[in-house]
Parts: sequence; C-alpha cells; structure tokens
Amino acid sequence: MKRRRIDEGLVIVGLVLVGIGGYALYQGEIFLSRLTVSEGQSMGGVGALVIGALFVVAGIYFLYQSRR
Repeated sequence: MKRRRIDEGLVIVGLVLVGIGGYALYQGEIFLSRLTVSEGQSMGGVGALVIGALFVVAGIYFLYQSRR
C-alpha cells in the first residue's frame, strides 16, 4: 500500500484557521484591532458568524489538501 505524505505546514495552517473560526463561532464576536482590544473594535452578530464559518471551511480545506 502506498503511503501518503502529509504536509505539516498545511496541517498547522488548517488547525489555526479551524481554531480561530471555532472561537469566532463560539463567541459570536471578532476583534478587529491588531494590538489591543478597546471599546468599539469588534464585530459581532451575523457577520462574525459568517466569517467564523468561512475560517472553519478554509481550515478544513487546508487539512484536506495536506493529505494529497
């Protein structure tokens, strides 16, 4: 049986994206500031859930591609 190679870089990127997307889905809020979080620097609601879902889908895609 032929052994598949796994690209570790894609696995790391995929897991990070799934983690960020899962956190966004769980919290329902995305912080937009790069350094500190202050009042009014976050996005919540449906937009945050859509972005979280896109991150999860992208992470799953990277994990799938790491096995090819």
